Amino acid sequence: MTWVLVGALSQPGLAQTPVTGTSAGTPIVNTAGLQYDIGGTARSTNSNTVTIIVAERLDVALVRDGQDAVVVTSRPVAIPFTLTNLNNGAEAFAIAATLSSRAVALRALVIDTDGDGLYDPAKDIAPVDGTTPLLAPGQSIKLLAILVATAEGAANATLTLTARSTTGSGANGSVYPGAGDGGGDAVVGMTGAIASVAVPLGTAPAGPVLLKSQSVRAADGSQNAVRDSIITYSLEARFTDAVTGARIADPIPAGTVFVPGSLVLDGVPLSDGADADAGRFDPNAAPGAGITVALGRVAAGSVHTVQFKAKIQ
Repeated sequence: MTWVLVGALSQPGLAQTPVTGTSAGTPIVNTAGLQYDIGGTARSTNSNTVTIIVAERLDVALVRDGQDAVVVTSRPVAIPFTLTNLNNGAEAFAIAATLSSRAVALRALVIDTDGDGLYDPAKDIAPVDGTTPLLAPGQSIKLLAILVATAEGAANATLTLTARSTTGSGANGSVYPGAGDGGGDAVVGMTGAIASVAVPLGTAPAGPVLLKSQSVRAADGSQNAVRDSIITYSLEARFTDAVTGARIADPIPAGTVFVPGSLVLDGVPLSDGADADAGRFDPNAAPGAGITVALGRVAAGSVHTVQFKAKIQ
């Protein structure tokens, strides 16, 4: 299921981040000079003038504001995002949202005009044709995805929000001749001029819910999932009623290895071994190595969070 923004735009909430570098479309003009003497007389002449127009680099960043797990009910819930134009030129971005399950419906996808993270139908409206207004270099815009649970019943789901440069996107270095600001070329940057954020969702008006999310950090500080990058997994268990014998288990994904000493329950580190604390990493578990955390008796209305790290091989 995919939805694209439609509607009208007025007074979008924008923020500006200072950027450095020469703006796209700027003409760089250069003329050289030659000085010489003939018969004791100083003379000079100039070269022809050469001009080049700075290309527009196409890059975008899209992040979710906040990391808490989202439980969607029949009452609308707003999930906030921030989209930033990383170009050196002005750019608009096409926005689309996809849901993995019919248990959740997208009520609206709008610009958060005042940036407060709260949905106000009187002010927060969808941009025209699903496209943001032109954003200056470094400019950000706040977005809200408004979700509700449907009658499909309880289920886990994922909301994926995607922003794509309207000039073009693709592999790093792809060129769109003459499509940049000022008539220069547009060149796709490191981000591919496209960004996506996946938000795990749960729909369960009653009963426990377990929501899983992940983040990636590479050695160079980027979020690229490459060899030796560290994935941090977060598991949030929500209990509407009191239960006993609660236990969280998660296998270590194929292609990764567990990072020793990374297991945490509610912010408190746990040892990897089978000892007195609630957690352990079992390299010999069936069907494969994994972590387990015993929550035991859990009170109604409780929320417990387990985190651990894995390294990409």
